[in-house]
Amino acid sequence: MNKIFLLIFISLILFLLSCGKQEYTEKEISKIVQRTDSLLINLAGQKYDWASAKAYSTVRAYYTEPNIIFLNEKLKYRRGAEAFNLYYYKDGHIIHFIGKKIEYFPKKEKKTKQQMTKLRLILDYDGDVISYQKIVNGELLSLDNSELEEVLTHAEELYELVGDKEE
Repeated sequence: MNKIFLLIFISLILFLLSCGKQEYTEKEISKIVQRTDSLLINLAGQKYDWASAKAYSTVRAYYTEPNIIFLNEKLKYRRGAEAFNLYYYKDGHIIHFIGKKIEYFPKKEKKTKQQMTKLRLILDYDGDVISYQKIVNGELLSLDNSELEEVLTHAEELYELVGDKEE
């Protein structure tokens, strides 16, 4: 009898814990992104500036729904690189990121070598990666934890900048 009671009690606790946690699937996030993109057509974004020792950017924030924010960022690194990033937030959490980064490497000759990195992330409510795609100069590569941490940290900084403001 005690084992059955313990099993029911543990099941109830796990059920209650899972109810408080919001999970998204890749399909649900894709629908949120499509709906947000359709709402952006007639919106004017609010402009923000962000800067650090390594980079600075201009960010346009679009408040499409009370709990969804879309950011369009043009990021310039202080040492030979620039990036164009799109962020989608729901309920204060980043759920989708699309980034394109171009790094320039000067050579002794007149030509400058460049490296193009494209990164697409889909994240769940907890910031865990559901899926990703990283392409560097046309080659599909794996995502390093340091790169993921850099994106998530920057996304948090931008969210703190733009917050939950309504137009």
